[in-house]
Amino acid sequence: MFGILITLSAKRLAVLQEEPETLMDVVEAREEEEIPGLLDIGNAWDALDFILSERGKDDLLGDAVLGRSGKKFGDGSARVLGPARVTEIAKRLESLAPSHVASRYGALANAKAHGKVGATPDDEEREALELLLRRMIALYKDAAKQQHSMLLMLL
Repeated sequence: MFGILITLSAKRLAVLQEEPETLMDVVEAREEEEIPGLLDIGNAWDALDFILSERGKDDLLGDAVLGRSGKKFGDGSARVLGPARVTEIAKRLESLAPSHVASRYGALANAKAHGKVGATPDDEEREALELLLRRMIALYKDAAKQQHSMLLMLL
């Protein structure tokens, strides 16, 4: 199972609502080319969710990876957060200390995160999570600036 975040302009959202199968085309195309506004967080989705919100204990950051409060989209796990929620999340993510991942990484050993991320402490893995979080923050920040929605899904 892997996680994907996609920023959605009003136009892109309308296209996906009209032709939901287009979403899978976009997801598959990410392997061939870089898709603007798409961030593949792979099997780190659960670890990031734990590090940010302890799996939803923080309502706002509980939406950052899984979109728990978002509107269900399609038949799968996809959810869409509106521009206002995206802006709230972007502001909170930007306020996190640069050491946020490092300070929470050790707790992953007992969290039993998907893909066994963090099960055995590893500096390279921690650095990869830090990089993913920085990319996620940039994605949210850009989406908020443009008043875009965010689609979050697990496949």
